[in-house]
Amino acid sequence: MSSVITVVLIDSDPSVRALVRHTLQMQGGGSEFFTVIAETENPAYGYELIRQHCPQVVFMDVLDAKSFDILQRIGTYFKDVMVVASGDDLTLQTVMQCMQAGAREYLRRPLIADEITAALQRHRGSLGRSGADETGRLIAVFSNKGGLGKTTIAVNTAMALSEVIQSEAMGKPVALVDFNLQLGDITTFLDIQPKQTVVDVIKNLARVDEEYLRASLTPFNSGPVRLSVLADPTNMEEADDITPDQLATLVAMLKATFPYVVVDLGSTLDARTIAVLDQADTILLTSMMNLPCIRNTQRMLGLFNRLGYDKHKIRLIINRYVPSDEITLEDVEQTLKTDVFWQFPNNYFAVIASINRGLPLRTLDNGKDLYNSFIGLARQLAGISIQQSIASVTPQLNPAKKKNVSKDNAIPSGGFASSTSVLPKSSASHDQKNVSPPSLWGLLGQTLQRSITKSP
Repeated sequence: MSSVITVVLIDSDPSVRALVRHTLQMQGGGSEFFTVIAETENPAYGYELIRQHCPQVVFMDVLDAKSFDILQRIGTYFKDVMVVASGDDLTLQTVMQCMQAGAREYLRRPLIADEITAALQRHRGSLGRSGADETGRLIAVFSNKGGLGKTTIAVNTAMALSEVIQSEAMGKPVALVDFNLQLGDITTFLDIQPKQTVVDVIKNLARVDEEYLRASLTPFNSGPVRLSVLADPTNMEEADDITPDQLATLVAMLKATFPYVVVDLGSTLDARTIAVLDQADTILLTSMMNLPCIRNTQRMLGLFNRLGYDKHKIRLIINRYVPSDEITLEDVEQTLKTDVFWQFPNNYFAVIASINRGLPLRTLDNGKDLYNSFIGLARQLAGISIQQSIASVTPQLNPAKKKNVSKDNAIPSGGFASSTSVLPKSSASHDQKNVSPPSLWGLLGQTLQRSITKSP
């Protein structure tokens, strides 16, 4: 069976790109063949093409300082990519500089087809093998409606991930990034003074490497928790100068440096937000059990579908969940045609105490049950076994007795209920004599079903 080796061309000379394309076409007929998936004359745009397509081979010219800088970035953040550099200078110093920057081959211009073929043959045994993906996973916490607890979810998810992946991460911290660029709150939640902000890092984006990036983030440690925090801009107006391409490049660098990157996004849906969501491995789409929230969630699911996002990338999160006959989890799932992946119970007093005191939920007596739910979510996101998640988060739920669990207390099909979210229904939900649950759900269903055929 043939394997496809993907190639990106970055060269200022169209005739050189044409020569490389023709030479690659002549390499077919064996167990491997080459295909050019993108090309450009602009080195900066070429870097974006590499970030988007993750090719196995890159041909690029190194004729000036700008292209050499791009070569260094590729060598730093895309170590598995075979880079064939070319230039006018064949001195030993130039060749060594390119090799140290990340090139595996250096060819003198003008290029010759036989030399291109020879360079490929020298590495042919390794090109067909796709190495393990060494980039970290990006988890974006998002909702297009404010006030739903996104920052609380982002902060505690990052903490819980740091706990559950300790052995896997070998001591590396989880990155927690505040991309709510005008109204970020992560530093307030953690009661820390940031070293630098998103703006500071982006201003130095051209010279950012792994060491600089790690030094720019502010450490936060609490027991086994190890976080590196990138704060929002100090002044609101500074956010105006940040572009989507800059955010996309920064995200790629963060993923290349940390095992997990948790991003708290603002509620504004613009090109910058989309640039981050595009790169996310998982989007925690946050909602609540009320009509406006569900309506907004439906709009977002429609948009994500039009953007071509894989359905497994979107994980629906219900925050401040209290079981009720008015709107049930099953009702929400049927209306949105999406499983509820996780729900967090309503624990206002623990959350507000954590925020006001600048203390992690995990350290508060009345916050430990809620934090255990975050541990359960983190296990799911990290791919730790489902059985471990249930055992650690819902110890009192005997699997043998699941058939006796009522509908309202059942674990939803899309995720796992935490021990605090498996709650008895309050007496208030039974005493609301003036509200007929079927009619309220009928109103919800009619409103949302009408919107299905309308463009959000």
